[in-house]
Amino acid sequence: MPTNDPVSKINDGVYIMRDRVTAVVPVSSTISRRIRSSNQLGGKMINLTYGKECKTVVFINSGHSLLLAENAMEVKKILWGE
Repeated sequence: MPTNDPVSKINDGVYIMRDRVTAVVPVSSTISRRIRSSNQLGGKMINLTYGKECKTVVFINSGHSLLLAENAMEVKKILWGE
């Protein structure tokens, strides 16, 4: 549940600055393979799945991409209450 706090706790080890998020995108296996094989991200991909299947990519305004094991709808709800 979102609060006025600028930091949102996604899971036990992942905290995200809410105002830095530009997009939260669900990942299919095809998209996931393309992202991993693409050089467009320039090595700014951070895997935060802790060995689980990647379900969501969070794009941040610094150019980093965060790979998460949580569903995109769940992440959006945590960040913005949607």
